[in-house]
Amino acid sequence: MAIADRLQKLLPGDAARLLEAHAGRLTQIRLRAERPVQVAGCGFEAVGETPLAAGALRRALAALMEYSLYARQQDLDEGFFTLDDGSRVGVCGRMHAEGGRLRMEEVGSACIRVARPVPGCAREIAALMDGGDGLRSTLLASLPGMGKTTLLRDLARSLSARGYCVAVADERHEIAACRQGVPTLDVGLRTDVMDGCPRGEAIGRMIRAMAPQVIVADEIGGAADAAALADAARCGVAVAASAHAGSFGELMGRVCMRSILRSGALQRVVLLGERPGHVIEVWRLKDGEGGSAWERA
Repeated sequence: MAIADRLQKLLPGDAARLLEAHAGRLTQIRLRAERPVQVAGCGFEAVGETPLAAGALRRALAALMEYSLYARQQDLDEGFFTLDDGSRVGVCGRMHAEGGRLRMEEVGSACIRVARPVPGCAREIAALMDGGDGLRSTLLASLPGMGKTTLLRDLARSLSARGYCVAVADERHEIAACRQGVPTLDVGLRTDVMDGCPRGEAIGRMIRAMAPQVIVADEIGGAADAAALADAARCGVAVAASAHAGSFGELMGRVCMRSILRSGALQRVVLLGERPGHVIEVWRLKDGEGGSAWERA
C-alpha cells in the first residue's frame, strides 16, 4: 500500500483528508507534533488546518515501524528509517547520550520522502553512459528531492535488462527496499544488493564477491567512497552514483568530491532538473588528459 494511503488510515480527520486530496502527486509529507500536517509535490504545497496531536504522531510512526521500535532503534539514532516501498522517514526530536552514542528518545517531527517508481525515467542516462565499447562511469547530481534515488533504481533495472550484472550498494535501504535481504522493489533480474552496509565497504565486498559489471550507489561523497570508486575503476567496473549538488562547480568545491572527480574513476557528470530523468547539463572527462580535464558536453 502506498504511504499516503497508509497514513490516511493512521491519522485523524483533517490530516487524512489532506492526504486523500493530494495522494496522487505527493513527494513529501511533513508531520510535526502540535502543528498541522504539511504536504508537497512538484509545484505545490498544502497545509492542514488542525494541529496533529503528539500522541497521534507517535501512534502513526509506531504503525509505520510495525510496532517494532527495538528493531528500528539503530536507524532512528541515525535520523531516519525506510519503509518497504522505499520511502524514507526522517525523524527529529529529543536525543540523549547512552553508552557513548546519541540515541533518539522522543520523536517530535517526521519528514517522509515519498518513493514513486517512474519506469523508463533512466533511458536518457543509460544512453549517456553507453560509450560504444562499454559503460562510462557516471555521477548524477542535483539538489535534494529531485528524484536521484528513483532514477538510480530505474537505471539498475534498465542496465540489468540489457544484460549487465549490476551490484547495488544500498546503505540506506532506499534503492531496493530489501526485506530480509530480498529486494521489494524492481531493480532488475541480474542485480544483486548489499543492504544496510556503508557504501565504501559494500562496493569493495561486491567487487570481490559478486563479479559485477556496474555498481550503483546513492549519495557518495566521503573519503571511503573515493577509495572504493578508485578500486572499482582499477578493476574495470563501471559506476553509476549520485551526489547532492546544484552545479558542477559546487561538486568541485568539496574536497572529497574533487578528489573523486580528479581520480579518473568517473567519466560523466549529469546535472538533473526537477523531475526524475530530466537532464539539464552534462560534463565529460576528456580522454587521455587526466582527471582534472573536465568539459561541458
